[in-house]
Amino acid sequence: MDNSNTKKAQRLGVELNLISLLFSSISPVLNKFSLVSLNPILGALFTSVFAAIFNLILIYFMYHDFSVIKDKWVIFLGLTNGVGVILQYVALSLLSPVTVTLIARIYLVYVFVLSYIFLKERLTRWDYLAVILCILGSIFVSSGRVQIDSFWGIVCAFVYPFMYAANNIIAKYLVKDNNPGNVLFYNHLVSAGLLLITGVLIPGTFAGIKAQAVTFNFFGAFFNGFLSLLLFYTSLKFITAGKANIVRALGPLVVIVYSYFFFPIDITANIIIGALLLIISTTIVTMTKSRSGDAA
Repeated sequence: MDNSNTKKAQRLGVELNLISLLFSSISPVLNKFSLVSLNPILGALFTSVFAAIFNLILIYFMYHDFSVIKDKWVIFLGLTNGVGVILQYVALSLLSPVTVTLIARIYLVYVFVLSYIFLKERLTRWDYLAVILCILGSIFVSSGRVQIDSFWGIVCAFVYPFMYAANNIIAKYLVKDNNPGNVLFYNHLVSAGLLLITGVLIPGTFAGIKAQAVTFNFFGAFFNGFLSLLLFYTSLKFITAGKANIVRALGPLVVIVYSYFFFPIDITANIIIGALLLIISTTIVTMTKSRSGDAA
């Protein structure tokens, strides 16, 4: 692929990621509301089931190309997603959405380490700068709004990003030879199966289900579990996993914008500084290319 096509592919990957981020950032707010009557396992199960159904419909009407993925890594894909979703729900039930989103920035470190080990993706000096800027930006954006009042909430908030990072690395590997829609469907199908078994084994999992909470979960699954992840998996065909996740560091800023309509938030100098740092880091990713080439 020549230099011009590489740049176009990279920008397409970044654009898909930005659109994906707008949808995924709705999820923490919706899931926070759904946890009023749904326990973490049930919330995660509904998310996976709804997302799998959405994706199956997409495959049937748009791709017309449903195929069985026989690669053993598809099991680990679903496993990491299922565990990650449960831990995210636990963290959200114990901490504020902004706190969880900030701590989840450690995800970037996880992604780059795993990408280097398993995908041999190398970082440039610009990439290191982008990582530093996006972490600093996240700290500025969330400054003063972090509520650390639960040890287990903090533990889950640190561990679930690792699960998602591993999930994204496996997805990057699988989309090389498979349709992103098929990969996403199996991701949620395997997750749903594992979560269903877990729910059956734990007494009281299916008690006290309320329609309002399921409705919030339904839309959270549509925007994040289905639409956002589909765009993200597709973007992995054009850019490295590391670059894709630097772009997603804009998450705290978007979550704050969405949260503003439900929870009072003052626009401070820290938010403005943080927003600028996050935008600069995303711009660096957009305008530079990796040593290994960004198109898969």
